[in-house]
Amino acid sequence: MNDLLNFLETKVAPFGDRVGNQRHLKAIREGFMMAMPLILVGSIFLILISWPSEGFINWLAKIGVLDVLTSMNQSTVAIVSLVACFGIAYRLAEGYEVDGPSAGVLALSSFILMAPRFSTEVLNDKGDKVMQTFAGAIPFTSLNANALFLAITIGLITAEIYRVFIQKGFTIKMPDGVPDVVSKSFSALIPGFTAFVFWACVLKGLEALHVPGGLGGLLGVIVGTPLELVAGTLPGMILCVIINSFFWFCGVNGGQVLQAFVDPVWLKFTTENQELVAAGKAAQHIITLPFKDLFVFIGGGGATIGLALCLFLFSKSKTNKTLGKLAIIPSIFNINTAILFTLPTVLNPIMLIPFVLTPTINALVTYFAMATGLVPLTTGVILPWTMPPIIGGFLATGASWQGAVLQALLIVISFAIYYPFFKVADHGNLMQEQGETK
Repeated sequence: MNDLLNFLETKVAPFGDRVGNQRHLKAIREGFMMAMPLILVGSIFLILISWPSEGFINWLAKIGVLDVLTSMNQSTVAIVSLVACFGIAYRLAEGYEVDGPSAGVLALSSFILMAPRFSTEVLNDKGDKVMQTFAGAIPFTSLNANALFLAITIGLITAEIYRVFIQKGFTIKMPDGVPDVVSKSFSALIPGFTAFVFWACVLKGLEALHVPGGLGGLLGVIVGTPLELVAGTLPGMILCVIINSFFWFCGVNGGQVLQAFVDPVWLKFTTENQELVAAGKAAQHIITLPFKDLFVFIGGGGATIGLALCLFLFSKSKTNKTLGKLAIIPSIFNINTAILFTLPTVLNPIMLIPFVLTPTINALVTYFAMATGLVPLTTGVILPWTMPPIIGGFLATGASWQGAVLQALLIVISFAIYYPFFKVADHGNLMQEQGETK
């Protein structure tokens, strides 16, 4: 066991740190966070327009606010990829210590250039079907979560083009004394022109090859489809849970390691559910961001809310009693740093099994509860990951009491799994304390 722990500490943990802090993956993760306020605000409007009371919905329509609430929901969620593209380029440029806003604006314009336009089939003079666009109009489907892989690609490549020109000095340099804002604007001219020409060549090349959906469609096939087959299935979700928990056990933020790979897929599924519910249709995707944040990892990494209850209610060790009092309130808000590093849970061989097993069981129970219709699917409402249980489950499933009951059941499951391992750890701490006092 000591050899295993030494391997985890000296090999796996540093590897996880390198992956989590890799410049491009970090930029993707932080770029998405720029778009998150839009999704959270849009979720508030979704809660109102999808409230499970026909009388309430009719009242909203009667006073004339239902349509505007629907538009407000769509207008926030519908530009997620647009904002993410800006954010990814911005953060990557900052990582290279060059001007982030300039890189973000160039990526934003490049994304608009590459976004598919409204089009329809019409007949030409020969009677053949051809595609006709509508004055360059861009549908929301080209800007929302469906275009996340396009946003990631354009954001990263545009920022790389920008930083190469800046760092190599291939820019228009203004004389000393020119305001910094003006100087940066002129510095962006050559890399901006180069980026636009590059993306224009890509666009026309794909059109010449008749690639359906352009670059976004191509990325969807090459990248999106395999990731959706992994992150959108129960076995894939279980694999992600195990990897996440394994890295957390090693002291590395497992979410940071995985976010850049699977969160775009889960976000896409979430917003698709949100659009369906806003249109009065049934949600389709079981596995979404709320599925992960509010049900699988209830209490934080390792789903440790049950362990927090054990510490608070049944500790005999003085150290654990104190920790339980300090950790119970943060655990309700899914913050478990004290438990991870003070108990400790990290690299504690006693806690390895429950730390990996609990969120895995949570994923299985939640999936089958939703797949069988016992609990409604998440409606696309994205709540802060610090949302307390019961309330979070109620709101995430469309104000459904079944969602709240499911979260209560998951707390009981977490408690039941952690309790025997907690007793062993608590007894060991108690014996050590008694030995020190003799």
